[in-house]
Amino acid sequence: MKDRATKKQLEELWKEIIKERAGYKSELSGVEGKQIGGTAILTAHHIVGKQTDALRFLELDNGICLENGREHIFGCHNRYDIVKAKYYQDLIIKKIGKKRYEKLLVMRKQISKKKTDLMAAKIYLEQELNK
Repeated sequence: MKDRATKKQLEELWKEIIKERAGYKSELSGVEGKQIGGTAILTAHHIVGKQTDALRFLELDNGICLENGREHIFGCHNRYDIVKAKYYQDLIIKKIGKKRYEKLLVMRKQISKKKTDLMAAKIYLEQELNK
């Protein structure tokens, strides 16, 4: 149970870092989030799958800030329209660059599945957020 609560905290810290880094704007459309007076609800999206805690929480390059509804839920994670999901994935790759995307794919294959020290991850994320 403690790991689950810690992972929830880590996820929230990771999301906040990604949104803050983007200036609380969607990195695809530029729509402003409520945090800066806009109307959009923003979320942080993992660009490549998050099979390990290291890729999920420690790799900040694996995140992009998106508008939660249109771009994230009904775009990237659209289970009913794979063409639209692919379109949004392609937009993300174009935005971040092929080099960064390929680096993330390599990392996904190389990152060890060994257990991540969650408390060390929390300290790291808190430091990143305070930068």
